[in-house]
Amino acid sequence: MAEQIEAAKKHRKAQEAEFPGVVDSYDGFYLRLDSLSAEGNRFFLGATAIIGSRLSFDRENIQLLRDDGVVLAQITGSPAERLAKHLANKWSVNVFLSATYFRSQDKSAVVDLAFICWKPLDAEFEATLQSFSQNLANRFAAGDRAALKLSQDQFIKVLQSKGAWYLTPNTKREPLKKDLVVYKNRRSGTEQATGYALKHRMGCNILASIFWVALIAVIVWLVWYFFFR
Repeated sequence: MAEQIEAAKKHRKAQEAEFPGVVDSYDGFYLRLDSLSAEGNRFFLGATAIIGSRLSFDRENIQLLRDDGVVLAQITGSPAERLAKHLANKWSVNVFLSATYFRSQDKSAVVDLAFICWKPLDAEFEATLQSFSQNLANRFAAGDRAALKLSQDQFIKVLQSKGAWYLTPNTKREPLKKDLVVYKNRRSGTEQATGYALKHRMGCNILASIFWVALIAVIVWLVWYFFFR
């Protein structure tokens, strides 16, 4: 037994020497943002703010943006300082929408955001972490609140699997204040189709084609039914 324990220790040390340290090259955390711009409130309470979708991020000003550049929210305080440190070191930052809440007091939106950040060591490492973050986004879409903080062992699994390993446990959501209710915390079937179409332009074209073919078929049937039957 002692020999097995010693062998396991040596194997772990060899792995830690082979792979980069998680503390020095990865960071993941959630942020509940309750101060949005007017455009941000409209966006996050609208149909295009889909759970699990990646949000545009202004690295220079540490802001969330709509795809057309309109500011949705300014990130401030300790989260902004945390991100500023990563950005100063040229880290990659992905931001995903994890949940949306409705605040009845002022009829505004509050959002949970997932930040996944890493040091771009090389092209392979970048591709691995992009794949890992997208797999986590799929869990957000399914209604999971996946733990974003990784141990060194978990980080090694991510790197060994080229980003395919993402089985961190779920964590509890931050408690809601009295005036908050859940607006969206997973994707509906319709949103899954919309999300696919937005991600794949070809998918959008296919959906549009199906819609127009169906519409023309209905019009032809109505003309036949009322005038030629």
